[in-house]
Amino acid sequence: MVIKTIFLIISILIANSNKKPDLQLLAQSIRDHSALRHGMWSIYVKNLTKGKILVDMNSNKSMIPASNLKLLISAVAMDQLGEHFTLQTTLGHTGTISSDGTLSGHIVLKGRGDPTLGSPTLETVPSMDSLLTLFVEAIQSKGILQINGDVIADDSYLDYMPLPGAWSWSDIGNYYAAGTSALTFHENLYYLYFKPSWYVGGPAEIIRVEPAIPDLKFINHMRTGPVGSGDKGYIYGAPWQYLHQLEGTIPAGVTEFSIKGSLPDPAQFAVQCLKKALIQSGIKITGNAKTVRESTLSVFNSQIIFTLDSPFLKEIIYHLNKTSVNLYAEQLLKITAKEISNSGDNDTGFELIDAWLEKKNIISNGLFMHDASGLSYSNRVTTCFMVDFLEKMTRENFFESLYASLPVAGDPNDPGTLSSMCRGTRAAKNLRAKTGSLPRVRAHSGYVKSISGDMIAFSMIANDYNGSSRAINRLHEKVMVKLANTP
Repeated sequence: MVIKTIFLIISILIANSNKKPDLQLLAQSIRDHSALRHGMWSIYVKNLTKGKILVDMNSNKSMIPASNLKLLISAVAMDQLGEHFTLQTTLGHTGTISSDGTLSGHIVLKGRGDPTLGSPTLETVPSMDSLLTLFVEAIQSKGILQINGDVIADDSYLDYMPLPGAWSWSDIGNYYAAGTSALTFHENLYYLYFKPSWYVGGPAEIIRVEPAIPDLKFINHMRTGPVGSGDKGYIYGAPWQYLHQLEGTIPAGVTEFSIKGSLPDPAQFAVQCLKKALIQSGIKITGNAKTVRESTLSVFNSQIIFTLDSPFLKEIIYHLNKTSVNLYAEQLLKITAKEISNSGDNDTGFELIDAWLEKKNIISNGLFMHDASGLSYSNRVTTCFMVDFLEKMTRENFFESLYASLPVAGDPNDPGTLSSMCRGTRAAKNLRAKTGSLPRVRAHSGYVKSISGDMIAFSMIANDYNGSSRAINRLHEKVMVKLANTP
């Protein structure tokens, strides 16, 4: 009897030792899902409190991360520049001001890369119109009634390569691929309004552009799609070019519908708007609105009459990660490179990141960067790298700001991209993660606390899947909920 009992106990122990944890079984079921039959799925999960790996599947495969890549520039910028770093935009003038209020010189607007300047989405900064009013009032405060000169944009602080070379032609021209500039304005975007036809397939008429952009013209092939079909329109256009082509559809059944495009030359547009505002205020101007790229005159020793500070860097990064603004990431790459190495270009930025990873002892095997925002399909990371990075960041003094910038799952009051996921589960208002989305790419990397309060870091990336991103989201959501219910 004793022998039989011992044998039974041993059999149960062996059976239990061979039984895979529920989390591992769930991961295997997702890996084998029909939607991923022709694609690749990678996951890596680690309990940081206990130092225990919970799931490891294809974690050393280089995957397209989409916007998960934004976490890297967020951390590097805060570590190198400080959470309270700000960017100054200055307004000044050259020449002299006579007793009758005539400026014999130029008005100079100099940018240092502030991506929030005149933002149409951030309530914490002056809007474009409010900003122009501040500029006009500053000029009036100097007693200037007439300007015998130009209104010049100084955008020389960063390089003049607005876009990474690996970006797609179908992206550039649209707001999410807005080019960088030392003098950004209105988040380098405009709104293009259409009037759809009453029938599907009919032409979509251009109504207006807001804000109005001088010289911008369109070759309009936009058509009308079915009711409720949403924004399927694309703007094809390159930096510095003012003839853009419109393709795709906007939905029927609405009075008007808008899509967003990228400004051809943000610095030029900024001083065009400033000149117009000055004239409307009654100030006479004999010259033109131009950039330092067009001017042979020196404007580098202009007298400053107004300075505007950007929000703190941690606030910029909060907006960057919550709403996944590509422009902010690309700006920060160049700004960090300029501030640390005095060269505001992408290559210097990538070299800086490589050196930073080595210093932080983060193994970067499988990491390939071609931009900072994740828009390029040439970017690659491993989920193992992402979790190692996330773990190391918990030890940094800026971690609280990085953590706060991550979208919160299941919280309808959170402005981030996870608010609709995991509602009504233990992951809601617990799990925080950066999302990443491109056609046939879906990624989630972040943190969640277990039932016992352990901090868990995870990264999941799906590439080349069949079907909709919504279906992959549901699979990832199952993992998120399971992680939140880990003992």
